[in-house]
Amino acid sequence: MAEIKVEPKRGGLGWLWAIIILALIAAGVWYFMNNSRAVPVSPADSTRTSLVVPAAVFAEGVSNG
Repeated sequence: MAEIKVEPKRGGLGWLWAIIILALIAAGVWYFMNNSRAVPVSPADSTRTSLVVPAAVFAEGVSNG
């Protein structure tokens, strides 16, 4: 009779490495896409900055008035 050579099956973890690498690439793309959005630079808005009144200035105005 002919002998049939039986070899143990190798671990098929190649698909796992492919998923890990794709997940790392996707995470890198997401990170750089979210952090690359620059905040538009606008000149100082006098209305916006004038609304911020320190509490000490407000308290002095009330006590003097």
